[in-house]
Amino acid sequence: MPNGEEYPYPFYGMPPWYAPAEEAPHLGHSKHLCDMARKGADFEAYKNLVKNARFICRKCGRAAAKEENLCEPAPL
Repeated sequence: MPNGEEYPYPFYGMPPWYAPAEEAPHLGHSKHLCDMARKGADFEAYKNLVKNARFICRKCGRAAAKEENLCEPAPL
C-alpha cells in the first residue's frame, strides 16, 4: 500500500487489485458445463458435451449427455 502501510491479511505485499481465485463450490466442478461456460470453454468441445442430452441441471438448467457434467443432474 502507499506510504508503507501494510496490506490486511491474507494480502500482505499484494497489489490493491489482487483478489484470490474463487474456490470451486465442489469437487469436479471444473468438468461442469456452468464452469466451462464461465471460463469460455472451446465451443466445439462444449457442443459435444450437450449433444444428445439426457440430463438437466436442477441448479442452472443446462442439459448434458452425462451426469458428470452438471452440478445437480436429473434425468430428462
